[in-house]
Amino acid sequence: MVMSGVGVAAALALWIASSPDDTAVAVTGGSAEAPARLASAAAPASLDPPMQATPAIPTGAPPVPLPALPSATTGFAVPVTVTAPQKVLVGEINDLVVSVGANAGFGEIGFTVQFDPDVLQVRAGTQGGWAVAVGANPRFSAEISGAEDRVQIRSVASNPRAGLAGGSIATVQFQALATGTTTVLITDVVVKDSAGRSMVPAVSASNLQVSVESVPPRPTAARREHGAVIVEQPAPAREEGD
Repeated sequence: MVMSGVGVAAALALWIASSPDDTAVAVTGGSAEAPARLASAAAPASLDPPMQATPAIPTGAPPVPLPALPSATTGFAVPVTVTAPQKVLVGEINDLVVSVGANAGFGEIGFTVQFDPDVLQVRAGTQGGWAVAVGANPRFSAEISGAEDRVQIRSVASNPRAGLAGGSIATVQFQALATGTTTVLITDVVVKDSAGRSMVPAVSASNLQVSVESVPPRPTAARREHGAVIVEQPAPAREEGD
């Protein structure tokens, strides 16, 4: 008995389902082709642990440069005093004296004295007794400006000895030219110790008020009594023989 095409296909399907082998038969138009091995499923998973993403390392801010350190400065304040007359007369020459306190322990001082040239003018700057008393080979300079409105003072004592009394640094002579009230300024004060290190100055008066008054008139020979002016008459000459 000859089976039809449909029957052959059904028989082959039953045989494939019951076959223990892992082969499959492709049926096309009722004829079987060479068996083909089934492709394996997905590739087996890797046993290595998955790689973790490395966290980004934050980049720090660029280093901030430190400010430059100031030059060494000793903590002891050097007492500096400035004295000048408060009232002067037109035409007079007066002194402005700059002094230092006892046991200051410094070796150099410099400053500028500034005047109002319409009222006061510099005439000279002379060395005081401090540098000569405390050290060897003292040096002193006084530079007067062309307008005679200021003078720069510098005094240096080599190898200053400690424990000595203070003294005057310089004497500045000035002349009163016209009436008025003006300010004398002490500026650019620099103090250094024997090693050249800066020290802190403590100036007692950095500005001074000076009043210039006119010269009073000279008194006359007349004298006043109760508001009346009495002029004394010379005694008459005595005749000879009286």
